[in-house]
Amino acid sequence: MSEVQDNAEPIIDPREERVRSVLIVGGGSAGWMAATMLATALSKDIKIRLVESDAIGVVGVGEATIPPIKKFNRFCQVDEQAFLKETNGTFKLGIEFHNWGKPGDRYMHPFGYVGRELDAVVKLHHWWLTGQLAGTTDYPAWEDMFVATAAARENRFALPVRRPNDPLAKFAYAYHFDAILYGQHLRRIAERRGVERIEGRIISVNKASETGLVSDVQLEDGRKLEADLFLDCSGLRSLLLGNALEEPFDDWSHWLPSDRAIAVPSESSPHGLSPYTKGVAHTVGWQWRIPLQNRIGNGHVFSSSFSNVEDAERRLLQTIDTEPLDTPRLIKFQTGRRKRLWVGNVVAVGLSAGFLEPLESTSIHLVQSGLEQLLDLFPSRRMDPALRDRYNAQVEREWHQVRDFIIAHYKLNQRDDSEFWKYTANMDVPDSLAEVLQLWREHGILGVDGGHLFQTGSWTSIFYGQNFSPRRPHALSDRASPDAVAADVRRIFDEVKLAAQRLPDHSEFIGKYCASPQAG
Repeated sequence: MSEVQDNAEPIIDPREERVRSVLIVGGGSAGWMAATMLATALSKDIKIRLVESDAIGVVGVGEATIPPIKKFNRFCQVDEQAFLKETNGTFKLGIEFHNWGKPGDRYMHPFGYVGRELDAVVKLHHWWLTGQLAGTTDYPAWEDMFVATAAARENRFALPVRRPNDPLAKFAYAYHFDAILYGQHLRRIAERRGVERIEGRIISVNKASETGLVSDVQLEDGRKLEADLFLDCSGLRSLLLGNALEEPFDDWSHWLPSDRAIAVPSESSPHGLSPYTKGVAHTVGWQWRIPLQNRIGNGHVFSSSFSNVEDAERRLLQTIDTEPLDTPRLIKFQTGRRKRLWVGNVVAVGLSAGFLEPLESTSIHLVQSGLEQLLDLFPSRRMDPALRDRYNAQVEREWHQVRDFIIAHYKLNQRDDSEFWKYTANMDVPDSLAEVLQLWREHGILGVDGGHLFQTGSWTSIFYGQNFSPRRPHALSDRASPDAVAADVRRIFDEVKLAAQRLPDHSEFIGKYCASPQAG
């Protein structure tokens, strides 16, 4: 033991090589999420600055999120009630999809777990499939196994309880909020924790000749901002990673052909606040509906190869359910990502890293995930290539997994009413997704690992909701008769429905918990 100690290399004091300064390029929700997280995690003597220009707009159009955002808020000590009040926030139990299998179809992607498992070995989605063999006329849909679905259907919400055997402990939730206001809320938190905001427009990015690392950015007024580590949060411009470092872009538009969105806010609904996002498929692309306390966020995602802007705007305005509050705004994008998101001493976060359309509300999560992995692999001034390689491999894996999940929605449609849907139904998909689809189709087994952002409840909701059932249930489900299984499934349906009825109305809960002064 002592001999090993004698031969061990001395431990390097981390303060000797520590990053002394971080510059975040760009604000918006991505930039201020980065600023807040770094200000919370890093030593107080590390200088964190954020440079942005009021003259440059942000893309934020209203935002829907997924449950992991609560982890970010907890880490950054963001008070839930305060931030929801300041961002006109509401709660989200899932996403309701219309017309994605066939026109007229509707299903929910609920957050959380099924109300109850029937077996320790065979998962409920197999038993549910077995129960179908009984031929019961009022057999519950797969989505009805989730208490989140029952609550969403009746516009009910409260925070989950902490009783493990209670169905009201089995759902998860996320938020809808104004993304611009969320960035402003985080800015106030970050500045209180020492982050310095610098107003200015960047005109050039300079690199050190001996290392190739970025040394500083120069502003329009002549100031130069130096740092050891740069976070590129400059949005679709990708000012550092894309423009200055010329990192190639991996184009995914052959799988996700939509490249335009038209967004418009509309008046609040007189029917109250629904605790879910809607994703309604049109003849080309789809439309989102995000209910906030003071308005509804609406938008239509479509492909310019299959529709012109005028027709897309007409589809949007004809289908929103309340009066518009503004002129529709066009947003152009390209689906894909930079091949590496950490190059030299630059890490890209948010739209500067890439873009995945908002179908499953993953934009903010990919910002959060990138920041979490950066903290886990946080460098010294040496910028160890091993850390960069590890980071790039991990974020690439997650981006690919999320990409595949979104592609699956398009691939599994059965529509024949437009060339857009025929194209997506017949297109080749990435090998990683093809394997998942084949294993599910043949055996009902979900071929994703435990680190995947979307797990069994999410994938099964899409598969069953879009009529993509396995050819056979799990082999071990022969231990029970279809009639007995169908009766058990019916009991779970009754349990989650009764549990959801114990929840208050979503609007009433918000009124007591986090009412925004702007909601009137």
